[in-house]
Amino acid sequence: MVLIAKDNVAIVLNMLLIVLEIIALAITIDLIGLDLTYYTVDANLFALISAILFLTLKKRIPNAVDVLKYSSTLALLITFLVVIFILYPMLDFDFNFLFLEGPNLYFHILCPLIALISFLFFEGNELENTLKNNLYAMIFTLIYAVIIISLNIAKVVTGPYPFLMMYSQPLLASLFWVIVILGFAFVLARLLLMIKDLLTILNV
Repeated sequence: MVLIAKDNVAIVLNMLLIVLEIIALAITIDLIGLDLTYYTVDANLFALISAILFLTLKKRIPNAVDVLKYSSTLALLITFLVVIFILYPMLDFDFNFLFLEGPNLYFHILCPLIALISFLFFEGNELENTLKNNLYAMIFTLIYAVIIISLNIAKVVTGPYPFLMMYSQPLLASLFWVIVILGFAFVLARLLLMIKDLLTILNV
């Protein structure tokens, strides 16, 4: 009965996530178009697709969808923490802009928290906390990093984040931020499954 109840909550949370993601994407497209240079936009699109697949294949979820849910949850968690601990101080603690304006309430706060709560407490994802699975979870972030850094080097794109503006800061500063964020992503990937395993053991 408890398992059935958890499955039902996971379904509701993923349905809510889909609705909020669609609202946020509609607002984004209305304001600036679908700008895929932003990690936040890409991560939320990824989460939307993962949630749709999760609900579509709910009766028999393949391992690949478990990995996608794990990876998209990680991507949204990175968005949430980078906004709070890096962008918020960098942008002079502009609370209204980062957390309330346009789609940011959804992209930066609500969707990451809903995805995290659903993944940790209600989804039956049984991935082992192995180096292989941790790296699988990071593939989305690695692909984004390679593409956006290449576009910045080629001067096709500027930023879009302050720590990626390679021609307005020393090269070492850009490398520092890339290493820190990717290292941070790996630690978070490990922690996500560690916490999920602990919650399973505690039967939470």
